[in-house]
Amino acid sequence: MKNNKNVYQNVAVELLTTHSWYMHQLKTVLKPYDISPAQYNILRILNGAENTPVSASYLKEHVIDKGSNITRLIDKMEIKNWVTRCLCETNRRQMDIDITADGISVLREATKEINELIKVLYSITEEEAELISKILIKIRS
Repeated sequence: MKNNKNVYQNVAVELLTTHSWYMHQLKTVLKPYDISPAQYNILRILNGAENTPVSASYLKEHVIDKGSNITRLIDKMEIKNWVTRCLCETNRRQMDIDITADGISVLREATKEINELIKVLYSITEEEAELISKILIKIRS
């Protein structure tokens, strides 16, 4: 059983190492756009909402990094004119957040770079990619 334990410990170490490596690559690619991975994730969510403003709680539910401080991120993004924030007409306790034309522009440019970064994954087959995805989902379930 001790040997099996080492196998699982190795998987944990490899997951952490790969995450760290990929995040470093991602930050490097995004740096010229002055955008963090968390901000990029928020812009993708807002862009996917298709001209429908969303709440901070909606963003919190859909971001990849659940530890993100959504309010702080939105504050920074609003200063950069990537998002707008206004009082919700139907719920005055809620703020509506929407992506701006500048936000869409930076998202498009950064996405081109991220698509290039994703090409490092082409070293594995589609079948391997599907298997890895299934395994990662299973781990999180």
